[in-house]
Amino acid sequence: MLGVGWLRKIVGYALAALSIGAIVWCVVEARPVTTAVPRPAPHSPSLLETYGLQEHTPRTPPELVTEIRVTDATDADLSAVPQGKIDERLRQLKIVVEHRLVLDSTDPQAAILRSEGAFPDDIQGFTDRQLGAVKAEGGAVLAPTTRLAPVLSTSGERTTIRFTLTLLRQIGQDELPTLDLLPPTAPGAVSEREIAVISPQWVVFRADRVTPEREEAGRLDFTAHASPVRLQLAHKTYGRPDAVPQDLFSWTPVLSVFTAIALTVYMVRALGPIWWRRRSNRELVAGVGLCAVALAAAMFMADMPYLGPVILFGALPVLALRHARRVVPGPPPWSSMDALLVTLIGVLVASGMLTWSFIHGQVPPQTLVVGTVTAALAAAGSAVAFGGDLGIPVLIARMAGVTAGVAVGALALALWVRALMSGGYYPPDSVRLVLALCWSLIAISGAAVATRSWSRTAIVVAVLGSLLLLGWPTEWLDTGSWSVQPDQQPPKSPLPPVLGQPLNEVTRGVLGLLLLTFVLFVLRLRRLGSELSAMADPAVQATVLVCLMVLYLTPRAEAGSSVIDLPLPSLAITSLVAWAAAGWLLSGPRPEIPEPASRLEHRELIRQALHRRLLHVSEQELYRLGRSRLGTGEITMEDFEQQRLVLDEALTRDPPHTETAFASSAGCSPWHNGLAAFVVSVLLSMPFALIYGWPSGVELTSWVFDSRFLVALSAFGFVYGYFYPRIRGTQPVTKALYLMSAALVTELSAYIPALVDPDIGGWDKLQVLAIVVGQVALVSIGLGLYWEWRIMYVAGEPWARVRNIRSVRSLATPVVAVVIAAGTAAATSAAGNTVDRILKGGSSTSQSPP
Repeated sequence: MLGVGWLRKIVGYALAALSIGAIVWCVVEARPVTTAVPRPAPHSPSLLETYGLQEHTPRTPPELVTEIRVTDATDADLSAVPQGKIDERLRQLKIVVEHRLVLDSTDPQAAILRSEGAFPDDIQGFTDRQLGAVKAEGGAVLAPTTRLAPVLSTSGERTTIRFTLTLLRQIGQDELPTLDLLPPTAPGAVSEREIAVISPQWVVFRADRVTPEREEAGRLDFTAHASPVRLQLAHKTYGRPDAVPQDLFSWTPVLSVFTAIALTVYMVRALGPIWWRRRSNRELVAGVGLCAVALAAAMFMADMPYLGPVILFGALPVLALRHARRVVPGPPPWSSMDALLVTLIGVLVASGMLTWSFIHGQVPPQTLVVGTVTAALAAAGSAVAFGGDLGIPVLIARMAGVTAGVAVGALALALWVRALMSGGYYPPDSVRLVLALCWSLIAISGAAVATRSWSRTAIVVAVLGSLLLLGWPTEWLDTGSWSVQPDQQPPKSPLPPVLGQPLNEVTRGVLGLLLLTFVLFVLRLRRLGSELSAMADPAVQATVLVCLMVLYLTPRAEAGSSVIDLPLPSLAITSLVAWAAAGWLLSGPRPEIPEPASRLEHRELIRQALHRRLLHVSEQELYRLGRSRLGTGEITMEDFEQQRLVLDEALTRDPPHTETAFASSAGCSPWHNGLAAFVVSVLLSMPFALIYGWPSGVELTSWVFDSRFLVALSAFGFVYGYFYPRIRGTQPVTKALYLMSAALVTELSAYIPALVDPDIGGWDKLQVLAIVVGQVALVSIGLGLYWEWRIMYVAGEPWARVRNIRSVRSLATPVVAVVIAAGTAAATSAAGNTVDRILKGGSSTSQSPP
């Protein structure tokens, strides 16, 4: 048996060496991909696409006249623009461009337009190629460029083709828009253009490469040749002051620094002293700190572009995995089926890279096929040789499949690295895919540490989240993973990176770490919130305050307020107000509340409370009706005293704290209560998304930062449920009113600049107040009523025992909620453009033109 085992080892090592040799052979035979492989065109080129290349000799050269009208947009022009995009404090600009192309009636272009037509599919490409593109720089795009169908008219031997397009822009009062007139790019196009700029309300104060033929107020005529022309305009009412007064003091940096300090302090407190005593945690903080310093330095070192990705997608994942292996108890619960499934997914991804190598000729086809098959079969045979002693055929087969898949993946990875390092072309989405998989290791490790367990669900969510982080679905689909031609590289991300625009991979990874930190804090609340003692833990309270402050950070920097090129969420006063309001909400005087250990105990406490309420009501009725009954002789004084003594004795026998049963956790864990309150708050506030608008973004980070308003107010609901026994008040609705006070102050603080702006009318401010107050009141009171029902439901008692529909007093709170909802709906329907812009935070006017 010893000899057989020794022989198996020799065979196993030999097959492993053969597999590695096949991979090395393919890598050595690989060559850089420098030219595109010709592919059959999906369709034959149309006559419009080849017009400039055709042989035709017109009797009279074509003439091109372009007339550009720049005017202030009217209400009719803006009728199709969403109301939320129009800012009354800015200028709305309308640009109408009319191209008139005069040809011989026998010119083939007129016949082509009549037969094939460029409208609507190719109208933009045709006009830009044949007539020259017109670009408006500056301001925000109010609506996409509209192009009318070309109009052909023939008179005698001349045919006139008229093309009309309209642009709508929105610019600041002191902004100077620019018009770029690009020359035609199609071969054989008109080389000389007569251009007339008519602008009755605007002044062309700068014209580059222009010799005017006619120049007067509101009009400029010139002839453009093959070079581009740039015009800059100013409104007639615009005047630049000689000196702009500067504020000597600004609260923005002070509040930003103070908020950053508060966040840092509470993040340190949120981890708790026990966390800091562990050596592994201190080593993690030191390692992350070094990586952060190196990453910050790499962002300013243009001569070392690979340092940042290596740190973020290489060093940090290794550090996170090492920390997770040391902290998470027990080995990962992975089985051979898990390994087989992961291998199968890896083989599918590797097949994409191998297909790209085959199509673009990176490796000779025969070499690639032979190398792949040899590497896979040799690796599988090596696994069979080494696993023969196990004696379990199913397990040996799975090991063979896993090792074969690993060999195929290693070959694809090696070819990808070779293509990446050779200076040639490589699949454009492959870099994003590899970086996303590397970054997912950080998320997987963080989730394991936060929950103290390895989870398959967490792995799937982490991988999907990483793919979304590094590439929005439209980016993956637009760029194309494996079918793009080598000479069709995706455009580089704009620099400097700005939220709301496509970001580079390093910036997305850094912002993803911030989002991941927030998610890990929430997972930590879930783990610690399984016990009632978590409500009194200072670390848990600090964690909740950190999450609340982060949610109330301004999601986008205001124009002109950013002092850095990368406008991460600017630190606003709303975050500080949320911190103070939540602290006040949790720090009030609290009665002694006996917490039920189970739902059965909660049921007994609720029944005692209901019994005591019944005795109090009976005593009140005795005193209210006793005087009249004594006067009429229905009862004697002895009977009255006897009934009073019986009630007093019954009240004395009942525990004095039974009424606090409605202020307890109802035998549920803090996390369970917090999650229930959060879900109800989200459902109650969801209709207001129609007012504030749905979140949008070109990638995950900007979308998440833009969607924080959907959960910011609901986060107060989470605080209500998680710390319900600690909230001020002794009844659900009373606690909800305290919650409304804290949330209302926080929400209104976000609109302080608008409420004190003298340019905004009082009616608009009143509508803003009505909508904000209505939303907060509706969510808070609705949550209080739901919590009252939930307490009775958990106790197995009907809600009617505390909220009787036949009692006016019991119906007061629901009626108030309905009135608030109706008032909020009325204020919303009457809201104008200014109110809509204030509620949406000006995001609709901060978009840059494409």
